[in-house]
Amino acid sequence: MSIDGLVSELKSRLELLDHNAILKAYPCAAKKIERLQAIQGHTYASQKVALVSLLHRSVLGKWPGRKDFGIQSNERLEFLGDALLGLFVAMESMSSRPDLDEGSLTKLRAAIAGTANLSSKACELGLGRCLVLGKGEQASGGQNRSSLLADLFESVTAALFIDGGEEKAWSWLRTVFSSDFLRTDETLAGFDAKTRFQQWTQSIIGVPPSYRVVGTNSTPETTEFIMAGFIGDVEIARCQGRNKRDASKHVAALMQSMVDSGELNEARLKEIYHV
Repeated sequence: MSIDGLVSELKSRLELLDHNAILKAYPCAAKKIERLQAIQGHTYASQKVALVSLLHRSVLGKWPGRKDFGIQSNERLEFLGDALLGLFVAMESMSSRPDLDEGSLTKLRAAIAGTANLSSKACELGLGRCLVLGKGEQASGGQNRSSLLADLFESVTAALFIDGGEEKAWSWLRTVFSSDFLRTDETLAGFDAKTRFQQWTQSIIGVPPSYRVVGTNSTPETTEFIMAGFIGDVEIARCQGRNKRDASKHVAALMQSMVDSGELNEARLKEIYHV
């Protein structure tokens, strides 16, 4: 079966699902679909495809016999979206950077299509406001959780691919990730620094560093995040960035430079962590 045939079959199966119970229990879902359409610049021919992409599994707990309703969460679409993003980033990376070898391309794909970057993109786009959550997950701030936002980005990518086709999905992804491909050297440098520093700390004390937002600098036009890097409870360095992802990359690069210069060495690391 061709790709078009498989996509058509997936769409047909999603159309068979009965999501009226969701719309009745969560009237906000219709508005969330509208918001998703505005973000992606696409009006869904199948509102069910759009709705499924926004449903966190916590919603399904409302119906113990949920299988009888034919309700489905977005987890299967996450699976498809993850594969589509991997393919998209691989193709764009090879096209835009013919000079990179396989190892660098692999790192670039991991940096761009990884959880941290996807959650950052979802946050910038306002996708968290589209997520349909159960009451408990909503109360605990699930709409702002990095893992949920990254999963959501994957599921809505799959939904757009199924409903709008490959060209529509690829066009949206190119717009979202345009800055990442314009500064691939910076992306790779930040990824390498973070990886190197984590490998260094783990090889000595057995634990990775942690990164926490410790403040913001805001103007009427922009908000920049101040991110600190920690070993245990001890702050090692802090940097500022236009988003959490960039700020964490900057502080990781700074800490790695401290290692490279000898300012932070094995003895000092053990002293900090009380080894």
